Order: sequence, then structure tokens, then C-alpha cells
Amino acid sequence: MGIPSQIIVNADDIGLKTSVNQAILYCYEQGYINSTSLLTNMDGFDEAIDLIHNNPVIKNIGVHVNFSEGRPLTDFSKSQFLDDDGYWDPGKTGKLIQFLNHDGKALFLKEINAQIDRAISSALDIVHLDSHLHLHTLPAFYKLFIEVARQRKLKLRLAQTYNENSYLKFYYRKYINREIKAAGINYTALFETVDEFLNNKGTSQIDKAVEIMVHPDFDGQGKLFDHVDTTAINNWISYLGETVKIAG
Repeated sequence: MGIPSQIIVNADDIGLKTSVNQAILYCYEQGYINSTSLLTNMDGFDEAIDLIHNNPVIKNIGVHVNFSEGRPLTDFSKSQFLDDDGYWDPGKTGKLIQFLNHDGKALFLKEINAQIDRAISSALDIVHLDSHLHLHTLPAFYKLFIEVARQRKLKLRLAQTYNENSYLKFYYRKYINREIKAAGINYTALFETVDEFLNNKGTSQIDKAVEIMVHPDFDGQGKLFDHVDTTAINNWISYLGETVKIAG
């Protein structure tokens, strides 16, 4: 069983919690994934670092910058972006039409760099950058991420490259992707969900580099599932099985 060479299968959310960390390690060991993105501000971070250092199979690591869950690593106490308990408020950071003033941009730039630096200070070789809930593609943030990725020579995840039955979103994402590609920091040519890839695998431009996103986790009974799109990781595993069967 093997992932086609032009496909990056990235497991988001290593560092979230124990079950996710263990599921991502398992998927690496089984050859289901070949990339992951680390949450550096969540409770499972230290455990994830230990797993990465003790399991060389975990490679191609990026930072999954997080403005929507947990607490920031830098001081946002005087900002409007946290709830009353000091946690990120996704209702405020996730507004599609929100723009930032100069001070706001400085705050978030500092936080992006702090989250990356926490991974690097743990002796990780970071190669790419993306974000929890795709917030790096929002109007308020995309230029900040492009700036950081260029400065640090990191690859940046594209916005989703398919039409979700909304031409407004589709053309906005095309604009964002043009900006990322113009900066020379795009990771792949396409970024798709498992289902989108599988729906189009017969006619899609499979010769182009594609990133596919999964979110492995173990449920209470130890069964592997995708904690964002319940069947995605298992659909991907089925596809790999079909590929091997055809190839053999």
C-alpha cells in the first residue's frame, strides 16, 4: 500500500489531544498519510513532541496555526478576540469580512510567529504552514501568513480549489491562491477534501500535485475515524486499497 508520489495526505491537528496524536501515529505507521500539521497551543502538544522525536516515521511536519481554539501563546488580554475565560473566540476571529488595523495585524503576526517558534524550539524541522479552520485564507489574515511563510521559507497551504456550490467563495479562493502562488510559496497545485478527490479521480488533473486533508482520531472503542468529516480517513484508506489491487 502506498500513496501516489504526487499526493500529500496531511493529517491536521496533531497536538490536539492523546487520541488524535495516537491516531496520526498509527496512520503514519500504516502508510495512510505522509504529512501532518501541529497545533502548538493545545494540551496534547508536549505528548505530540515526544511522539515525533521517538517515531521517525512522523515526518513532513507543519504548524497548524490556531486562532479558534485554546489560548493564544502571546498577550491578547487587551484585545477583542478572546472570550471571558481567555480562550480564542472563533465567532470573532472567524468573521469572513473582518479586517485588522495596524495594531491588530501586529498582534496576530506576533502570535503566528510564536506558534511556529514553539515548534522550532522543540527541535522540529518545520516545512509548511496552514491553519485551524482555514483561518489563514480569510481577508484579515492571508497577507500575514504569506508574509511569514516568505520570511521563514515555508510552504503555505492553498485555499480549497474546488467549487462548493458558491461562486463567490470559489472566485475568492482563486484570488487567494493566485496571491500564494505569486509569492512562490504554494505547497501544491490543488487542495481538496478526500471526497472531492475521490469524486474526480477519474477525470481530475492527477498529474498535478494535490494536498488532501484528513483528521484522524480514535473513538472510545479504539476505532479509527475522521473527527471533522466522519468517513474521510476511512474512504481514503479504501482508495489506497483499491489502488493497490489495481496495481497488483
